[in-house]
Amino acid sequence: MWFLVFLFLWGTITGNNDTQTNEITIDEPVVRVLEQTKSHRPAGNRTLHQIYGDAVHAYLEEDWDRCIEGFNEVTHGYKVYKRMVINCREKCRTKAAGATPILPENIEDLHFYEKKVRETLCLLTCNQEYREIAGSKALKTLPRETEYKLVDNRVYEYLHICYYQKHRYQDAANAVFTFLVRHPDHEASVEALKHYLTLPSVEAENVVNLETPYYVSVYFKGVSAYENEDYADAAVLFETSLRSYMESEEQCRLYCEGHFDQGWHPEFTSSIANHFAYCLKCKRFCHQQLNSINGDYRKDMLRSHYNYLQFSYYKLGKLKSACAAVESYLLFDPVDETMIHNKEYYSAQPAVKQEYFRPRQEALMYIKRQEYELILLKYISDEFSVFDAKMKKRSRPKPTDEGRDKELGKVK
Repeated sequence: MWFLVFLFLWGTITGNNDTQTNEITIDEPVVRVLEQTKSHRPAGNRTLHQIYGDAVHAYLEEDWDRCIEGFNEVTHGYKVYKRMVINCREKCRTKAAGATPILPENIEDLHFYEKKVRETLCLLTCNQEYREIAGSKALKTLPRETEYKLVDNRVYEYLHICYYQKHRYQDAANAVFTFLVRHPDHEASVEALKHYLTLPSVEAENVVNLETPYYVSVYFKGVSAYENEDYADAAVLFETSLRSYMESEEQCRLYCEGHFDQGWHPEFTSSIANHFAYCLKCKRFCHQQLNSINGDYRKDMLRSHYNYLQFSYYKLGKLKSACAAVESYLLFDPVDETMIHNKEYYSAQPAVKQEYFRPRQEALMYIKRQEYELILLKYISDEFSVFDAKMKKRSRPKPTDEGRDKELGKVK
């Protein structure tokens, strides 16, 4: 296990190679993504589910070239698919929010429903534009089982073997390492990685997680700059990582707003409430996904940015920014003794004003939303649990007279 821990950390911080990662960065222009989609349009207008199945079939037939091509195609295609779904939802929400209501009076919450109608019309247009470029099946809903395999890095369980068979050993090492990030106890893959590292063409320092998010790479570059006391670079890198983290969480939350099979035909209000609760539970899981770094869960991933930033800004003489970072950190952990001490230290500085201790807007909004959502989820859970208990009690059959007599030990 220590062997893997070392590689996980090393691969995150120092890895650098030319292996295709299929990454579509947050800041990549949508036009470029569409151009890539057009140039990588699946042969025969296949769905991602079909491409995945064909790649598995190629693996079983030991057609290693087609295996590599197929799994890379489905990995890249899934990222493009997600990016376009998210982009359409983001664009349409912004467009609807900026539209002037048909009437100024918000009668019976009609402004809310009007926005949702506008969003829907926009989504229909946006999705159709994407289909015209990527093919009619490009936005066909993925079976949940197939999407889970893609999210779970199952592609790389096959891909590393296909690379190995083609003597692409560095690529094989990267692929199996990526699989191990999600499955660190998979013994066969651990042994495969150990074997790959003995091969002369494989360099351990270049073994990387092919699914490392952008914010993670930038974050560890910031840590490196911070430890080297290069505080100017550290501040820039942590600001970039923080912004990327927030954007990644927003994208995750938008992706949660997909279809929902309720399994029944509820009334209008019940339908809205059920779908909302389903999406909200999904959204509350996003930060857990973002805080999983190479298989290691870091609960303090987000707030640690503010810790690094407060000290970096202090060393740069930017006390106002340092104080704002301190106050932002304390929103997440108000009883952290070290940060409380830092606040007291800054407060004692002659150049520091009390109004400097205002949390940054993105941190304040994040905490407020989190607090509201958690309270709301608890309310939903508590109230519906009470309702379910009442319904079960009412539906319990009442004992007959004969049954009651038997319970009392009486015989007529």
